[in-house]
Amino acid sequence: MEIKRKTAIYCRAALTDEIAMARQERCLRAHAEERGCTDIIRYRDNGALGTTLDRPALNQLVEDIKAGEIGAVLVTDVSRIARTLPLVSEWRNLLREYGVALVIPADGETPRPANEIAYTRVGDYLLPNLMLSEREGEYPPLGLCGEKHKEHLRRHKPALYSQLLLSERLYPLCRAVDKSARERGGNVDELIYD
Repeated sequence: MEIKRKTAIYCRAALTDEIAMARQERCLRAHAEERGCTDIIRYRDNGALGTTLDRPALNQLVEDIKAGEIGAVLVTDVSRIARTLPLVSEWRNLLREYGVALVIPADGETPRPANEIAYTRVGDYLLPNLMLSEREGEYPPLGLCGEKHKEHLRRHKPALYSQLLLSERLYPLCRAVDKSARERGGNVDELIYD
């Protein structure tokens, strides 16, 4: 008689971070349940570095794999297992030896939350998939003064730059700087940046 193996969810955060752990678990549990997995067991290493494979929950997972209890391991990113290629290779070899699948949700995408904003996972972070309403080519490219102003904001006033970019006011502002410079004769040196 064949024993049905469990699906393991493995979550890790380098610094103690319950929010990141909960987010990883939610994403992985949703992914597993969408694929019909019902016997799910979770393993959590909260506040554990990925520079070693010697971690309490990971050690327990390895014991369960060797005991034949686990059929698949889900992680949000391979860096949750380890941060170095040799350690990742060692881990994958162990999984192959025991016939366990390593599952990482495709492209790091996570289920859409209730606010209907889609997010993409980049390492430990969820970044919103923001789309600007301006279409490429709808407006002429920025001139030299507008580009210099944009670069100044990006380097020296990053909070303002981000705010203007996300509110879609950055390019209109830079176009206004271009227009003003053209009206004054287009001398870039007249623009003073502190």
